Amino acid sequence: MYPISISHHIETDLLIVGTGIAGLASCVEANAKQIRTVLISKAPIGSGASYFPLKATLGIQVTGDKDDQAKFKEDIDRVAQGMNNPKIVQAYIEDSAQAVELLERIGFRPWKRNDNRPACFAKYARPIYLINQWKEAAERAKQIIEQQQTEYYENATLLHIVVKPNESQQNVVQGAIFCHKTSGEMQYIFCKTSQIILATGGIAGLYKDNLYPADVIGSSHYIAQQAGAKLTNLEFIQFIPSFVEPKYKVLFGEHTLKYVTKVTDSQGNDLFAHLLPEDFKQMMRDRSDYAPFSVDFNCVEFDLVMMKHLLENPQEKGVYLHYSADLYQDQEEFYTVYLNWLNNEVGIHLLRDKVAIAPFAHSCNGGIVIDDYAESDVKGLFAVGEVSSCIEGANRLGGNSVGGSLVFAKRAIKRILQNLAQNSPLTTTFSAQDWENYLATLVNPQGDESLSASQLLSTIRELMARFANVYRTTENLTALLDSLKMLEQRYQPLAFHQHQGIEIYYALKTAQAVVNAMLQRETSLGSHFRLKENESFA
Repeated sequence: MYPISISHHIETDLLIVGTGIAGLASCVEANAKQIRTVLISKAPIGSGASYFPLKATLGIQVTGDKDDQAKFKEDIDRVAQGMNNPKIVQAYIEDSAQAVELLERIGFRPWKRNDNRPACFAKYARPIYLINQWKEAAERAKQIIEQQQTEYYENATLLHIVVKPNESQQNVVQGAIFCHKTSGEMQYIFCKTSQIILATGGIAGLYKDNLYPADVIGSSHYIAQQAGAKLTNLEFIQFIPSFVEPKYKVLFGEHTLKYVTKVTDSQGNDLFAHLLPEDFKQMMRDRSDYAPFSVDFNCVEFDLVMMKHLLENPQEKGVYLHYSADLYQDQEEFYTVYLNWLNNEVGIHLLRDKVAIAPFAHSCNGGIVIDDYAESDVKGLFAVGEVSSCIEGANRLGGNSVGGSLVFAKRAIKRILQNLAQNSPLTTTFSAQDWENYLATLVNPQGDESLSASQLLSTIRELMARFANVYRTTENLTALLDSLKMLEQRYQPLAFHQHQGIEIYYALKTAQAVVNAMLQRETSLGSHFRLKENESFA
């Protein structure tokens, strides 16, 4: 057994894991309700995908007037295609307009967008609030947390949720184990608590090409599942075009696609030579109207041809876009704001530079199953934000992701107050033997210590980016799952516990769950495309 011990025990009413918008909103709301809270985060406060937008502004869509409630539901249901929970949708529609005030309470300075343009995939326009200046907002957020005197741990990673079954055989939260790196050393801490909010982000970090910060890798999905929570809709990951050249990992403005005259490989070969010129123009005009990949439009051919080309030519970075000069003559604000930001802040000019894009993993519509107060099947375990399967389904309306974090942060705290009022005493103590039993589950007698944690994560990301991206086939997904299982057989998590070795093992298990979900969903739907056996896509 590896010599790893728990350094000390702490106790609190509520443990919040993650300090993106979802975690911080939960934290300030908990403080307002006088709930004793501990906050932990792998990165500095003000992190997560919500502080990593790589674009000029980020939008939050909320319900408009009373007539908009029915229209908003229609918009959400149309793209979700029956893959979500109607009660959760209704909660969002009822609460989103009021919940947006949480943005100011965590350090943002939101303002309402002036135009009447509907959000991505939406049919109807409604209020959209915008935020920017993420660095300044993160600094303000840390000041707010410190002024609240909330106990927090940065460089801390959740490893295990301790539960016990109640008389109804429902698992009930008793505490959690997390590791905390300080002064170069890894400490292990047991937190005794009956309430946990996971605000740890989605699973796009399992892909090499993603629009996430590097530390968000989906490990808590598996941790929650081990505690007794359910996962759903993991196959519905939204992929969005992003630059790979001249700069890597900068969000691409898909609305510029209608000015593209040709799409080629790196050698200048036309990837759409099979289309008539007018058909190509129509495809690009249609594809410029929305951001993430979706099978619900005929112009899905653009994304599928792009990814099929990259699969068959792994040496290629991406596909190359050739623009008409008319792009920079368009004076609509929707274009000028983006193009000015792209040139002045990022240093990319779409006519001057050689421009290549590829599909990047972005928003995740699936995750931990929750109810309309963000509680999972485990009593006292909540999931807020992209870690949960929230209002999303087969697809997601633009601007709903952050809004969902705000609404269900408030709702989670309301349920937690009710749970705490029940005053159920925590009877579980986490003993040295319990710790040994937990570590024993991570021992791999056949483990190969030459496979490091960083190598494992890099390999997972490479494999997922190639074979579980936009263009999915039974053959590729089956081979991918076999490869992930072989990696598990080779890997020894405890050998690299000082280097996030346990967490990366959990990310591997989550990756397996994602691929299984993709295999089980044989029908193409929303953000999930599956080429069936004996089908072909030219």
